[in-house]
Amino acid sequence: MEIMSEHNKIPGKLLARLTRYGRVYLLDTVKSTNSYAFSLAGKHETAIVIAQNQTHGRGRFRRHWFTDSGSLTFSVLTFPETEEAVPLAQMTQVVGLAVCRAIEDILGLEPLIRWPNDIIVGGKKVAGILCEQHKDAVVLGIGMNVNQSEFPESLPDAGSLFLASGKTWEKLELADRILERISGFQEQMQAGETTELLTAIKDRSAILHRRVEIRTLFRRHIGTVVDIDAEGRIVLRTTSGRLAIINSGQARRLR
Repeated sequence: MEIMSEHNKIPGKLLARLTRYGRVYLLDTVKSTNSYAFSLAGKHETAIVIAQNQTHGRGRFRRHWFTDSGSLTFSVLTFPETEEAVPLAQMTQVVGLAVCRAIEDILGLEPLIRWPNDIIVGGKKVAGILCEQHKDAVVLGIGMNVNQSEFPESLPDAGSLFLASGKTWEKLELADRILERISGFQEQMQAGETTELLTAIKDRSAILHRRVEIRTLFRRHIGTVVDIDAEGRIVLRTTSGRLAIINSGQARRLR
């Protein structure tokens, strides 16, 4: 375990719990926890990278991810036991479900997943997921707004667990619970028990059976979300009546 700066104040029992899921790197400042995690891939061991501050955090499509002292930012380096590429859309949904369950476990709130990677509480975005793969390494990146009391005016959609609950929370307790949920879901997936997971993901969806606009890198789709398939893709019935299967994009609900 590597510990730097403020993380020295964390109770030993909590740190010990985190090590159940892999080698833990607790860092003060890092450019990106995902990038740092990939830099460890040569050791070929599961690792968890947690940072107090992230200077170049990124979301999907290389968008900047806002972080401050109230944020929880961490990444999990994994090596799936498969020769095939991991469906990142599916993994993003599974990690999103883990985040939702952890928030519900600890806070009693009922988060939703706004496909593909946003976690919503009370209509506000409180967390984002970024899953990436390079060769045999897959990194699961999670950024969560935990104890912020305000956000820049440029982020009107942002919320935090503090704003939703009126209480501050121990960020690493949340990380531990998320890791516990991810570990359990991975065991289910390895055992081929995916039906229950998919049902739970659909139950948490903020856009299933809703009229939406989905923007991909090259196209704009408008229609009604009729399903989320086993690979985490959106099945959209467009305004022309055709079915479109969308692997990645940015979704916005329409009235």
